[in-house]
Amino acid sequence: MNTSIDGIDIHAHGVPKQFLEEVKRTRLGGVEVAAADGGGCIVTFPGCAPLRPAAGIMLDFTKRLGWLDGQGMQQQLIGPWLDVHGQELPPADGQEWVRQLNNAMAESISGSGRRLVAHASLHLAEPQAAARELERCATKLGMTGCMIATNLPRGELHENRYDALWEAAQSLGIPVVLHPMMDGPAACMFQQLPRFKNLYGRTIDTTIVAVQLILAGVFDRFPRLRLVLVHGGGFLPYQTGRLDREFGKDGKLPSDHVKRFYYDTVFMSTPALQMLFSLVGTGQVMIGSDYAAGPVERPGPKLTAALDATGIGAAARKGIVRDTAETLFRTARSAGGR
Repeated sequence: MNTSIDGIDIHAHGVPKQFLEEVKRTRLGGVEVAAADGGGCIVTFPGCAPLRPAAGIMLDFTKRLGWLDGQGMQQQLIGPWLDVHGQELPPADGQEWVRQLNNAMAESISGSGRRLVAHASLHLAEPQAAARELERCATKLGMTGCMIATNLPRGELHENRYDALWEAAQSLGIPVVLHPMMDGPAACMFQQLPRFKNLYGRTIDTTIVAVQLILAGVFDRFPRLRLVLVHGGGFLPYQTGRLDREFGKDGKLPSDHVKRFYYDTVFMSTPALQMLFSLVGTGQVMIGSDYAAGPVERPGPKLTAALDATGIGAAARKGIVRDTAETLFRTARSAGGR
């Protein structure tokens, strides 16, 4: 198998350290930032419990370049850690929060020769304001993708009022990456099994939100909208028969829209990848790592190991590892790049 392709990792996280330092200095939106034991920062939104510490590789935007080299990846798309998107803040404070966060993300990647590319963050309490921030990120900061939470403190993404956001994303050609929260709705199922919130709760939330968007007709209203599901789409691709039995009618199958989503490979399983390919095709799948989901790098096989074990051809592999992401997120680098 040819492993010399320079790939694009579409799913990684990071928090600009200078952003946290500025929040600590100004108490932006009434948010508190304190030093964590062992290094890093603990963020506390008004009226909320302290977040998990932001530390280690999550705050480092240079160390990851060496990791990319070791994985055969040329570029990485980074979305701010979902915990710090600030959805808990009221609308005006939230809009200023993501504005400064997006500015800090753009600054953090600016010296990487475009090896690092930032996803925009949006505060979603007011969809029209989120649409304006998305336009600013695209036109002023050069961002070509965004990452948003699947679940919000108030409201649901499938509500018609979010059409303003989908319209903006469609017209700007910005793919939207839907990422579940650690403490989303499904987390309540695992109060006695807290590690299961990350293991299964998040994938349940992704599945439900994706189905809600399908059934609400979002793809019908916005045929050029491109939505990306992380963690292999949760359970969505693997339960299409039940979905069609429950909601299919008049010859229309919800599973047809399952093929409209794009998916990453962050589910670490060769058999699951093979099933995903058979359902949606290799052209809807992109490589992802979930790098810096925590403060330390977790040991594991090479990023492309599960993909290579599927035995797909060189052209399909190249599409998954690079070409689809380069087209979707417009990540092509200048001639002066590496």
